[in-house]
Amino acid sequence: MARTLVTGARGRLGPYLAAEATALGAVITSARSGGDVECDLTDGAAVASLLDRAAPSLVLHAAAMTDVDACEVRPDEADAANRQAVEHLVRHLPAGARLIVISTDQVYPDTAGPHLEDETGPVNIYGKTKLAGEQAALEHPGALVLRTNFFGPPASLSDFFLDAFAAGRPVPLFEDVAFSPLHAATLARLALAAVRAGAEGVYNLGSRDGMTKAEFARALAAHAGLSTATARVARSTLQPGRAPRPRDLRMDVARFEARLSLTLPTLAEEIATS
Repeated sequence: MARTLVTGARGRLGPYLAAEATALGAVITSARSGGDVECDLTDGAAVASLLDRAAPSLVLHAAAMTDVDACEVRPDEADAANRQAVEHLVRHLPAGARLIVISTDQVYPDTAGPHLEDETGPVNIYGKTKLAGEQAALEHPGALVLRTNFFGPPASLSDFFLDAFAAGRPVPLFEDVAFSPLHAATLARLALAAVRAGAEGVYNLGSRDGMTKAEFARALAAHAGLSTATARVARSTLQPGRAPRPRDLRMDVARFEARLSLTLPTLAEEIATS
């Protein structure tokens, strides 16, 4: 039975990963503040102590600095959280232990998708530091990198839209940004399926089609029976103070589907079962 360490235990995805990992055996959770073992992953000595104490055979690394705008104005902090933390894990993790790193669709360029795994070209600090973290992870034998986007509680884009519609607050709907997320529960289940299958390398893991964020918001509202009367169509490029982002974040998931011999759900299917 595996001993699984889940980093980012207080984040949006960490609890989903921890819940799924219980099927493999003992689970140890870690966060900068909270979890079974508190650890600042940007501190190499602290990471060494964490790994010595947890003695994991599997690490699910979900900790990261994910605020795209904050990364842009605090690049050193972003680099420490998204690259150096992975380097510390790789440096201190025994070769026989598996490392799975949760990455992002923000590593792709501002070009038309769906993007294949080798089409990287990040346009912001967040994407650049996450890509550097991927490269660090792949120095560990058998490492698996999953590029993702996801929704679901707590505090994700879906919650933002649903809360705004329920309260009747005005909300901008970006018609010029497309993406292909999964629900966090589906993502966690599939990440563990990839672990069981022994997958290595880099894979896109998202819904098999995608929508614009405006379409996503309307589909969520329809599923929840909420009105979108207070929404307004907007363009992401016209929002002041917003860090640059790719406008088409859709990912080609054929490689993941082939490796695990499955068909990933559409985004409409994910919304319908959320």
